[in-house]
Formats: sequence, structure tokens, C-alpha cells
Amino acid sequence: MDPSAVRWALSGRKKAMLRGTAQKILSVPVGVQTTVGYVPSVGAVRRIQALYALGHFNQRIAEAAGLSRCFIIDLANEKRATLAIERDAGVRRAYDQLSMTVGKSPKTRLYAESKGWVPPLAWDDDAIDDPSAVPVLDAEQPPEAETAANAVDRFLMGESVVLDQAACREAICHLMEWTDLSPSQIAVRMEMSSAAVSRTWERIKKQARVEGRVAPWRRMLEPVTRSQLTKRQLEVAA
Repeated sequence: MDPSAVRWALSGRKKAMLRGTAQKILSVPVGVQTTVGYVPSVGAVRRIQALYALGHFNQRIAEAAGLSRCFIIDLANEKRATLAIERDAGVRRAYDQLSMTVGKSPKTRLYAESKGWVPPLAWDDDAIDDPSAVPVLDAEQPPEAETAANAVDRFLMGESVVLDQAACREAICHLMEWTDLSPSQIAVRMEMSSAAVSRTWERIKKQARVEGRVAPWRRMLEPVTRSQLTKRQLEVAA
């Protein structure tokens, strides 16, 4: 149909329209990502800035997105108001691939910190493309966080340890998978919001599926007494 008919319908100035026109508009499926045209750069900018905050080199981001390094730099510095849908899709692929890992560039992370850019944990997947959304700052981790190999073990044993982002994810994964603590209880222990804990858990499972691994799940243990077990079950347990 003619684009002008869509513009008129969108304007709200028409109180009625031909039945055939209405049927054509209603036939367009909702929630299907278009493949041509341009979209606002808000989501792409936030995703790239979040990857900078994790310390990923802009060249690494560009390779994962299938885009040029200069284009990634322009987006990170908000020099483009819109971008082609296929390029936006490339940024999303790079974000899905890299947002669960910490980069190797302290310089990039410090640059992001100086700009006030926040890491992926500060953004809700449903809100990152919303221009009016704001990041959840309590999801950030301080730059002096410990990165020792046994930092998570020490934290889980009750020692006062400041975890970096990767260690924070590992601790959340362990607590969600192997304990019966609720996200709210884990949030208190991790000193972050319950929503941030739930988002991290969902991203951990998503990353596992993307990499072809079995996604972790909550292993709820229900204690039983000897009287509740059959002789065969006791033998197997022994």
C-alpha cells in the first residue's frame, strides 16, 4: 500500500479508513525484526559502551560485529543518530558474544569509566533500547575488585572479598544453582539489586546455550530421613 496511507493512520487524524486498508495494516506481524531501513542508534551505542566498560578492544568489538573499527568508535562516541538495521544486528551479535566476558584492555575500561559508561549488568535487556531507560548503577563493580583465582571461593566461604565482574557472575551462578537462596537473598549478599541478580542468571544460562553447553539450573535439595528411603535406595546411596 502507499506509504502515505500508513502516515495518515499513524497521525491519528483519520477516524475511519477503508476495510481493505485496515486489513492490510493488521496483517503485518507484530514483534518481527525488520531487515531493511534504519533504526535509532540508542541501543547500539549503549551496547558498545557497555563492552568498552568491560575492557574489550574496539577492534575486537568490530570483528565480532562484522563492522569497521572506525564505525564502532563513532557509535561509542554517539556520532551517529541512526544506523542501518543490518549494522544494528551486527552490534547485537557482538554484544551477545562478548557481554559475558571481561576484555583485556585496562585502557579501554578506564576510558569508559572516565566517560561514565556502564557495563552490561547495569542494563536490562528489555530496556537497553529505550531512550528513556536509565542504567541500574548498583550493578557496577568497583575498579579495585579482586581478580585472584580463588577470590570466588573465599567469598563463598564468607570472607570479605570485592569481586570483579567475571567473579561476580561466577558467584551468582554458584549461589543460584547450588543453594536454595532466593534472588533477593543473594542480592543482599552480593550488595546489588534483586533485578540485577536475576538478569545475570538469565544471561549466564543464555551464554551457555549460545556456546552449546547445558544451561545451569536451580538444583533444589530436599532432605529426607532414613525412614523415607527404601532398602534399595539406601544401598545405592551407600
